[in-house]
Amino acid sequence: MAYTIYIDKNIAASEYSSLMESVGWSSHYSEEMVRRSLTAYPFIAHARSQSGMLCGYVSAFSDRTFSTMLGELVVHPEAQRKGVGRALLTAVEKEFVGVPVYVKPIGDAKQFFLACGYRVPSVEMQVLFNRNGAEG
Repeated sequence: MAYTIYIDKNIAASEYSSLMESVGWSSHYSEEMVRRSLTAYPFIAHARSQSGMLCGYVSAFSDRTFSTMLGELVVHPEAQRKGVGRALLTAVEKEFVGVPVYVKPIGDAKQFFLACGYRVPSVEMQVLFNRNGAEG
């Protein structure tokens, strides 16, 4: 599959929702929710097929000194195992050269990150969360 990586926030809510739905995440993202997320992340890159379909997305926060936190890294099932995820991750690493990149892999995604050279720290970290009043 041929694709192009873009480092910009030119993503419509409908295509973002379709991408998330393709991997089993919620698909009910309003234009406002997507715009708020795109605005909040200082770094966003996405992949598009030759036909223009959004086939991958990555977001990240960074202080550009001590840490970069990956937000989401999502690749459409039809584009998986074709280099899209690795290219998106490389875009983050190039943007924040010399700054450690931290990820919170879900499920089998841990194997992807290990294959990309990421490693488990000697003292494994835990991820905790609080819905902070949100339903669900």
